[in-house]
Amino acid sequence: MPLAWLFRAASTRPPGQAFTLTFAFAAGFFGALLLWLPGSLTPLFGPGVGALYPALVGGLALLWAGTVALTRQVLGPATLWALPFAWVLLDTARGLGPFGFTWGSLGYAFASTPLVQLADLGGLSLVGLLVTLTAAALADRRPRVLLGVAALLLLGALYGLTRPPDAPGTQWALLVQGNVDPRAKVQGRTADELGRYLDLTRAGLAADPAQLVVWPETAAPAAPTSPELARALTALNVPLLLGAPTEQGGYRNSVYAFAGGEVRGRQDKVRLVPFGEYFPGRSQLDGAYRTVFRALGLPALTGTVPGRRLSPLPVGNVLVGALICYESTFPAFARAQVRRGARVLAVVSNDAWFGPSVGAEQHFQMGRVRAIETRRWVLRAGNDGVTAAVAPSGRVTARLPRAVAGALPVSFAQAGAITPYVRWGEWVTALSALVLLGLWLSVREGCFQVSKTREQGPG
Repeated sequence: MPLAWLFRAASTRPPGQAFTLTFAFAAGFFGALLLWLPGSLTPLFGPGVGALYPALVGGLALLWAGTVALTRQVLGPATLWALPFAWVLLDTARGLGPFGFTWGSLGYAFASTPLVQLADLGGLSLVGLLVTLTAAALADRRPRVLLGVAALLLLGALYGLTRPPDAPGTQWALLVQGNVDPRAKVQGRTADELGRYLDLTRAGLAADPAQLVVWPETAAPAAPTSPELARALTALNVPLLLGAPTEQGGYRNSVYAFAGGEVRGRQDKVRLVPFGEYFPGRSQLDGAYRTVFRALGLPALTGTVPGRRLSPLPVGNVLVGALICYESTFPAFARAQVRRGARVLAVVSNDAWFGPSVGAEQHFQMGRVRAIETRRWVLRAGNDGVTAAVAPSGRVTARLPRAVAGALPVSFAQAGAITPYVRWGEWVTALSALVLLGLWLSVREGCFQVSKTREQGPG
């Protein structure tokens, strides 16, 4: 495991060398993980947007390197076993604030194994802690340590393999994928977009009746409060969850619940994409932003007004916790919706910006873990994909191909149980902070011992 090599090497070098080594390692990791970024955005906006890629990779590498160097500086001989817990704090911190970015959180390394089922106990943080503890044990190399962590992994795997099967779906939803060019949306909305979604929905309902319909992020060109759109939606005679813009004190990226001929609720996007929906210093740097937008062939964007709170939406007889695109990568958002009563989660997204790259697939796989953390069905509708249904076990039960227009009938079930993670939140992060405090006190009192072999460095 490359992470084990990094842990061993960084824990035996001075802080400055540990910083340099980790920066190079992290730059390689994030450079490969996010390689789709310039490849997907350059065809849309030209080579200038490629500058975002090294800036993002460099910033993330600095976070990794700074964490390792600080841990080495403060905890000295305890560094190797402090790093697993420091990494939990790092991954949690990366999801905070307006620039939060969770791509590359280490818990996703076990997303395709039974160990990911532990997420219902402690969220992605618990799974990530197992990843880093495994790396530390491999770096430590002592047989009793390896056996101890192996036993821990075995217990985790047994937990994952013995989870109850998913409850069978008792209701039906129709997930609609319009496959609309995202650049056309920015240049100006048209009635053709709405007509496409209405036609797909009518055809889908005629073939497979459903209790609710889900349209993607910004699927409708206007809010369903407009009389014309309200009449068209009412004629479908089915409860809908649909993405649409809201012009209220500025532009808002919203999801509406529409049923019985009227709007039943609205959720505005809370977590905005930095430099995509949120432009820091927009008014102060107006000239610079306008120059960049012109170079990218875009109008003078002003950004999106963020929502203030999350609240489940009543869509027919289903209380749905909506996550708008980027929000599905943050565990706290799904947890908040379920704590407020959501019995099903819905992700509405517009991943067409990713093009044919793996970015959309990475986005989908991250959101899939939200089903496990909350033990809720996730109904996902994307403009060009990924459109799919995910069971509470994280199993994908149905999925449309990407980059085609279509409507996907899926079965699902409502759930009311509260998982330990939903109830207690980031207790793993709090525990990690306490462990680091204990290690620091042990080092300060001279109680922490380390073998000469490990302190001398890799052989």
